[in-house]
Amino acid sequence: MMQNLGQYSKRFLSFRKTQAIIQFTRTLTSAKLNDTLHSRVMAVENRFPFLWRVKVTPVLNEWLKQGNEINPTDLRAVIKALCESQRFDHALQVSEWITKRGVFEISTEDVASRLYLIEIHSGLSEAENFFKSIPENMKDDLVYTTLLSFYTKDKETRHEAEATYQKMRENNMLFKPNPYYKMISLYGLLGETNKVDEILRQMIENGVQHDITLTSNNVLKAYASVPDVEAMEKFLKRIEYEMPPFALAWQTGISMARAYLKCGSNRKAIEMLRRTEQVVDAKSKDVANKVLMEMYGEAGAKRDEARLYISQNAKQRQRKGACRCKGSGGRSSHHPGYYYGGCGGGCGSIRGGGDGSRADDNGGGDDSRADDDGGGDGTRADDNGGGVGADNDGDGGGGCGGCGSWD
Repeated sequence: MMQNLGQYSKRFLSFRKTQAIIQFTRTLTSAKLNDTLHSRVMAVENRFPFLWRVKVTPVLNEWLKQGNEINPTDLRAVIKALCESQRFDHALQVSEWITKRGVFEISTEDVASRLYLIEIHSGLSEAENFFKSIPENMKDDLVYTTLLSFYTKDKETRHEAEATYQKMRENNMLFKPNPYYKMISLYGLLGETNKVDEILRQMIENGVQHDITLTSNNVLKAYASVPDVEAMEKFLKRIEYEMPPFALAWQTGISMARAYLKCGSNRKAIEMLRRTEQVVDAKSKDVANKVLMEMYGEAGAKRDEARLYISQNAKQRQRKGACRCKGSGGRSSHHPGYYYGGCGGGCGSIRGGGDGSRADDNGGGDDSRADDDGGGDGTRADDNGGGVGADNDGDGGGGCGGCGSWD
């Protein structure tokens, strides 16, 4: 009997070993299939931001050394992905490497991309120096528009913006809407609505093909930033009856509501905020609702503020779903062994997110649901700028006590 068991054990162990080898081979095959230049570059991270630049160029050099081809479209996609991940230093390294190695003939699009990255990474002065070094035949409307976008962000560079715009006008480069939008934004920042009207008139007279909704949103934001409520309302009334119908962007609605608040018209501000609520897209819901709640509070619309707060918290709980707490002595009256948010007896940490996440629920006691963090110190990241804001419903360290961790 013991002999049979021994033989069975050997066969079983041999089978398991074979399975492991097969599984390992599959992993290698899968890794090889997924091994691309994009994946290699994205795997390099700035793990130590206090040190000097972490290089991605060795990855690019190794890719060439291994006999792989370089596709211009792939490299441009890598730069775009790095920018979307806020890794502008790495994106600039890739852009510089393309020029230095001469792996393909660069286009004006590549030049504009590099100009943009230099301004972000090294500042306006370095971007201006690079612009001066660009051959004249490579300075097309895209490159000039990129330069113009730097100047129209600040009141202090008004004269540089106007000079760049005039240069584009002389060189017949004003055939796309973006330069007009940049100048409209600048004059709104400067509070010169007459200049906003003038730029809009020039665009229409020049027969520039443009998205009417996008143009209208830009003009409304410019009026709102002054704020010139009379011009804003007059323009809105005119475009609402045009075809195709005007679609208000939620960011524009927020700007207009702010304009009403600055002018002391809380009632109109609340009406605009309610209208804005209706046009927020699903992707922007979290960040938009946070701004809307703050605005409702400023306008004195406490009921609207509370309504959004309750709605937002309910959605966050739905996203978290049911969490199973291991080793906890707590009980739930809804689902045995599962807890929404916290668990009785206390748990470890919630796995997920990274910095800037908020722990909305932590353990209370048996049959309890704590709606806000107690023992942890989760914080919430907010992005009210031009970039992408997001709610991270992950970690934050909001758990209490010690019964292991959430699944």
